[in-house]
Amino acid sequence: MWHHVSYILMSFKIKLVIGFLAIASVMITYGLFVNEMKKIPLNYELISEQEGQDRILNSIGGNLSEPFGIRETLRENVINVTGDILAINSTILGKDPVTNEIVFDNTHTFFVDRATRMHQSMNEYFTFPPNVQKVDYDFFHPMIFSKTSFVFEKEDSIYGLDVYDFSCKYSGVDVSSDHPEFPSKKILSDGGCTISVEPATGTTVSFSKYWDDYFVSDGNRGATVEMGGKHTTEYSENILVNTAKSTKTLYFFLDLVFPSLIAIVGIAILFVILLFDKTKNQAKIILQTQNEVIKKEKLSVIGELTARLSHDLRNPLSVIRLSVEGIEMRINNKSDPKLDEYIPIINDAVSRINHQINQVLGFVKTIPLDKKLVSIFNILGDSIKSINIPENTTITLPENDFSLMADKIQLSVVFTNILLNAIEEIGKNKGIVTIRSKSEKNNLIIEFEDSGDGISKENISKIFEPLFTTKQTGTGLGLSSVRAIVESHGGTISVK
Repeated sequence: MWHHVSYILMSFKIKLVIGFLAIASVMITYGLFVNEMKKIPLNYELISEQEGQDRILNSIGGNLSEPFGIRETLRENVINVTGDILAINSTILGKDPVTNEIVFDNTHTFFVDRATRMHQSMNEYFTFPPNVQKVDYDFFHPMIFSKTSFVFEKEDSIYGLDVYDFSCKYSGVDVSSDHPEFPSKKILSDGGCTISVEPATGTTVSFSKYWDDYFVSDGNRGATVEMGGKHTTEYSENILVNTAKSTKTLYFFLDLVFPSLIAIVGIAILFVILLFDKTKNQAKIILQTQNEVIKKEKLSVIGELTARLSHDLRNPLSVIRLSVEGIEMRINNKSDPKLDEYIPIINDAVSRINHQINQVLGFVKTIPLDKKLVSIFNILGDSIKSINIPENTTITLPENDFSLMADKIQLSVVFTNILLNAIEEIGKNKGIVTIRSKSEKNNLIIEFEDSGDGISKENISKIFEPLFTTKQTGTGLGLSSVRAIVESHGGTISVK
């Protein structure tokens, strides 16, 4: 009897250890995935516009010009990848908006560590890292041209986004090469900047700078060569703020929601192990507990969602990893046609990941409706522009347009999902998607009909259920979100 009890205890302990090791391995793997997601992307690209005023010296002994407007564009993009080191090309092009004359053109290539976001050959940052602190940061910023410290000033808010404001000052920076009109003169620059950063993601949303360039002879300051200032345009600021908000939401799910789901699933698995190792009388309690859990639809959905999301992400991530290894092997041979083969594979895999994440976010987030008077034609037009319509598929729009009070963005999500499902049903065969609209008894009816094979009888009643899908790469959340959006507008949706 004692040996039997000892064996049961030992078996129980082994199961617990295996369970803990499995959870730990999943968390470690997920942690590596999150770290990769937070690195500078391999396809990193930034476009930002600044506007301001400038004054320049036209000739030695002359006077500064009258102030004139300037408009500068900063473009940054990756031109080469070596391991975790990115070669980033940075170009600043300044023009007089009245004459369209180029007044400034500067291009540099920086080598940046994806993980630390610091320059490879120096201990200065290229861009802010995630989780920005209220401390000073040493920078070699693409728009400063010199090493300088960014000093924390205060917390602020831009278009509803919480940001940290930093400032910088520099002096005696040699900018002689930026003034080829005075080839034999030494020219130094004094100036400063302010920068606003979303702290969770490190995304820069606003930047301003002022400068004072001047001749130097025998260590003494001479005449001013150029004096001006600039700041991020409102248009660019809006784009950067929206980008920061989206990235912040993604980080929230990566850092909090998904780990919580993994922990919940892990604890649930361990809890099941505990229950199944109890006596026969306790087996009834296990069944009752499982039935109660099944009745709680949201918890069940979260559990299944975590398992499916982990599975769906694993394959495209493996594709990315293998493709990147292939690129790294061929990076020194730029003429190798294999490079053109790998890049689309990476883009396709990344698109699949983004699709899965967007489907999950659309399902778990509750977004309040922003109802306005909108046109059905306009929303359908936006939806059609957002998807890739195969050459074999024709979309026929309704004959009549109608207007209604609705959330344009969310209704566009509805139409886009339905159109994508219709196109997938048609497949590679030549087909047509017909859209009709009509008004009956103060109700607006919109119909989508495709020439595909149709939905089987056993599945037609399940297509709006969460997690139901017949696709190998689907989440089963698209049409469930569609139904939720339609019902939030006071409408209904059906299929036949």
